[in-house]
Amino acid sequence: MTIALAAVAIAVAPRYPASAQETRCSALFPDVAWTTQQVDGPTSLETAGFNTATAERFGEVVGRLGNLIDSEIGGLDGSAVCLASPDLADAFSEYVARGQRLHAGVFAEEGVLVLSAVEVRMIDDAIAFGLPQLALRRLGEDLGSEQGYPDPLGTTIAHWYSARETGRLDVYRSQLVITLFLDDPNPQDRTAADANQWVGESKPDPSFFDPQFLGSQMGVFIDFAVSEEGLSVFRKTDQATWADLENRWRIWIRDQYPQGSFGVWWGVAFVIFFIALAIALAWLTHRQKQRASMKRPTPPPDEHLFGPTAAKD
Repeated sequence: MTIALAAVAIAVAPRYPASAQETRCSALFPDVAWTTQQVDGPTSLETAGFNTATAERFGEVVGRLGNLIDSEIGGLDGSAVCLASPDLADAFSEYVARGQRLHAGVFAEEGVLVLSAVEVRMIDDAIAFGLPQLALRRLGEDLGSEQGYPDPLGTTIAHWYSARETGRLDVYRSQLVITLFLDDPNPQDRTAADANQWVGESKPDPSFFDPQFLGSQMGVFIDFAVSEEGLSVFRKTDQATWADLENRWRIWIRDQYPQGSFGVWWGVAFVIFFIALAIALAWLTHRQKQRASMKRPTPPPDEHLFGPTAAKD
């Protein structure tokens, strides 16, 4: 009976011990004074340089996103987010260039997402993009990969969470309807060899990103894959599965194109016509300005702007 209870305890225990949660950020950045925040979720939050109200606000974000991602992917038990104020950016200079607007690093082996809040408005996006990468690393290990989860599939899944958090999925979907149609109006002719290579090498660990450039329309593809196969599709890390999904998704996107009563090709013709019209109008405006500048003589320089200052009477 004792052995059975011990086995159950091991099975349900967090990936990281509680004592490690409290010192996770200190272990990576010992020169920073970290404060552990109360978080209702599998991911802890440690902050440095933030007032209580701001720290609590991001604690709610970490708790909400941590619970969502852990319920869909798993693997976040005992993970941590280290959030520091911009004044502490020097603490991260060992890992990332100072020119980045917001220093963000995923330390997958340690289960830590590190953020230096140079841009406070981007912190939510960074959390939504970084935490899935921690969860996918654990999922990859559970599936038998020592290196973690394959890329670019893992990054694209992280973009899906970021797009959901920012409410951009519908906008991206609308953009892709036209973009992909003009790129390939006959996706039903595609084969598995025409699909992107989704299953490649895992990301290096640690890896870094700039939240300024998180906007990716490809989160729409993951949204389609989940709607077709369910969340269990994340456990399928073979190229054949994702190549088939991509080709089916391209057909689905093509079918969203507004065909109208004249058929789909008339719709394409209208789009191309308006694009060509916009280019022509821009070119004509540019030419008119050039001709006007050639006809108008350049006035002589105002001598009062140069030379010694005139003496006052």
